[in-house]
Amino acid sequence: MTKQKGGALMSTFRFAESSGMPIYRQLENGIRKMILDGNLSAGDRLPSSRQLATDLGISRQTVKNVFEQLTIEGFLNSRRGSGTFVGDVAVMKLPPEMPRDRRRLNGYRVQPSKHARAIAATKATTRLGSVAAFRPGVPALDMFPRKAWSAAHSRVMRSGNDILFSYGPPGGLPELKRAIRLHVRDHRGIRCDEDQIVVTAGAQQAFVLIALTLIKSGSVVWCEDPGHIAVRDAMRLLCADVKHVPVDRHGFDLEYARQRHPRARLIFVTPSHQHPLGITMSLNRRLELLDSAQQHGCWIVEDDYDSEFRYAERALPAMQALDGSGHVLYVGSFSKSLFPALRIGYLISPPGLVDAFAAAQTLLSQNVSPLQQQVLASFMLDGSFNAHIRNMCTLYQSRRDLLVQGLRQHAGSFLDIEPCLAGMHLIGWLRDGTANELVAAEAIRSAGIDCLPLSIYCVEQVLRPGILFGFACVPDSEINAATRVVGAAMADALHGGRHNVPPRQH
Repeated sequence: MTKQKGGALMSTFRFAESSGMPIYRQLENGIRKMILDGNLSAGDRLPSSRQLATDLGISRQTVKNVFEQLTIEGFLNSRRGSGTFVGDVAVMKLPPEMPRDRRRLNGYRVQPSKHARAIAATKATTRLGSVAAFRPGVPALDMFPRKAWSAAHSRVMRSGNDILFSYGPPGGLPELKRAIRLHVRDHRGIRCDEDQIVVTAGAQQAFVLIALTLIKSGSVVWCEDPGHIAVRDAMRLLCADVKHVPVDRHGFDLEYARQRHPRARLIFVTPSHQHPLGITMSLNRRLELLDSAQQHGCWIVEDDYDSEFRYAERALPAMQALDGSGHVLYVGSFSKSLFPALRIGYLISPPGLVDAFAAAQTLLSQNVSPLQQQVLASFMLDGSFNAHIRNMCTLYQSRRDLLVQGLRQHAGSFLDIEPCLAGMHLIGWLRDGTANELVAAEAIRSAGIDCLPLSIYCVEQVLRPGILFGFACVPDSEINAATRVVGAAMADALHGGRHNVPPRQH
């Protein structure tokens, strides 16, 4: 009886030749599904490997291999001299089958927890993979010096250093720490020892390491508003009490924070180029912040995310360079200055915290690839990095000017545009202060141009509506045409003017 049931059922099995899945895998999955669906029951006998191979027109060895694998998994068992049978334990250990009507209703969807929903709701992941014009925060990938990088990579590969293929030392390779120390000394006025540097997988990992090491549930964290989305969301998910502080023309409004919020354990700022408004924190405000941190024993996290790119006056020294009491944690990244896929950043810490940060990094994700670290060190120490920064400053200023010219020409009826003095994006302020920037930004994106509404960076502050346009990633020859699309999209969205927005030509 059992022999007939299994044999008859297996003879109906058909392979999907166009699926690209190997024959043996299709047969494994087919038998497994018959058992899980209850079409084959415990004790049912399957055809012999020879018979099933003949029925299905495949190799007997293929069938034998499939039977052996399913026997190992417990779905089948083989009895010498009797044949192959559906195992007794395979179905007994499975949870009760969900009714088919209920399965259709919820599609097997797991209901996420409140914590998981909070993570999924973050706006920090907004189109991270995009490189279309005018995506903010993406460097000129089209002008990256691939030959110089390839030469650095070749030098490293020829070195024969086996440690580069291992996990590497905690906190980063000494060669890269040396290169970073020289860079921040020459460009940001920072004097530190190499053992104060922790190499991280980008700036965001540095922020998480700081939060894990220095704050606990309920710790008060002051964040700029508008400000860095991923930082405030990460702090909140780690149960910090995040307080939002507005930004005035001098930068982080310290007096507002003192009057309205409890004393902070951590203060997060972007003094060189406030994200996203682009304000440079004044020297007096920096000194006030440093004095407050020293008086109250709190930490200042200085995110210096794109300080290399300035188009007018020289940058003020980093806050860390002004800190005489060891209260500033300086975070830098190569995602903007080189390319995001590199995933290398760094944290400059007071000496007493370095071991804790390095240990936290090991617990989270091990270290950054030693091979990539060594290539970057070679690229920096041979002068290629500084040359690239100089070239990009000239290029970005040109692309910025073209963007300003194009937006004024094609979208000047809707946007007030002023050139930024630093960074890789500018803000187009909507002339109509009552206009909906979300509608305008969505219309621009629907027309094939990337941008970000200013309001996604705000929590409590209500600012004049504006849209962020990145200029670094757009070739010069494409900027004018892209701005024409922006103007047409805004006319259609805000004034109901043109409904056939010309698509951008790629």
